[in-house]
Amino acid sequence: MVSESVLDFAYKYPFSTEAKEVVAELGATSVNQQYLQEGVSRLGSVFKTGRVAHERARGITGVKIRYIMGYAYARMLVSAMGDGYSISRFAAAEADAATEFFALNLDDMIKVGNEMGLGIEREKEDFIVGFEAFVSVPKRDQAMRLINQRVSNGKVRMNVRQLLELVKGSVEKGIGGSLPIDRKKLPKEVIDAAKSLKPQERRVPLSARAGSYAWIEKLLETPIADVRHRSVNLIFAPYLVNVKGLDEESAAKVIIDYIERCKMINPNTKINESYIRYQCKYAKNKGMRPLSMAKAKDLLKEVAEFE
Repeated sequence: MVSESVLDFAYKYPFSTEAKEVVAELGATSVNQQYLQEGVSRLGSVFKTGRVAHERARGITGVKIRYIMGYAYARMLVSAMGDGYSISRFAAAEADAATEFFALNLDDMIKVGNEMGLGIEREKEDFIVGFEAFVSVPKRDQAMRLINQRVSNGKVRMNVRQLLELVKGSVEKGIGGSLPIDRKKLPKEVIDAAKSLKPQERRVPLSARAGSYAWIEKLLETPIADVRHRSVNLIFAPYLVNVKGLDEESAAKVIIDYIERCKMINPNTKINESYIRYQCKYAKNKGMRPLSMAKAKDLLKEVAEFE
């Protein structure tokens, strides 16, 4: 029988080792329609609002188990959908939900971070992780860029807010990296139920003021799911080196960071660092200017909306 402490931890972090213990303990051999519907509702909330609907259960075992099993079924359902965009939306929403609990319990945050392989150490008010562990985690927050961190002797020192962002990113990476489940292993009932689910893609709102490059800055702040190759060579590289005046290496680092954040939405890209550096050098040598706003509207019409 699963202990109350394990159940409570699993309820807060349904992707954790403890949650897997709970699922294994229940030992279901056939599809449970209640849990399947819970998974459908969970993903529906993610695709509609970007958030996981979380019931604040205190001492209510049935609610906790339903929530944990809902996550397990949601993993199967999003795998059955078969696209990276849906998986990334799901992983991001689950990581955000966990962060709400991290803010209330530092020990939980460290425990989960270490389950995700961060190897967190504590020294007074600082939290320390290895350099490789730090750079392996995609980061949404610009303040988490490596250039803004305290790095020495192969270690990165952070305050508690920075650690929270890092652990959240590691959870998102961990969930997304464990998916999709092989379709051959999914029950037919799950595959059929997944057909009713569809993510609602939100386009990036961009300012269309004439003569302004604010739209490019906004785009650099907001990862997109597609047209990234052309965005690099027609918009970002020319803008950063010939409008903002960055040197080629600095411009490349900005774009590399941006592409890493794009991968959190859609990991399917062949853009690599060599391609990015080449485009920055090419833009500099040719004196290229970024794509005009009128042409950018057509290029980005599937992922952005000019206001």
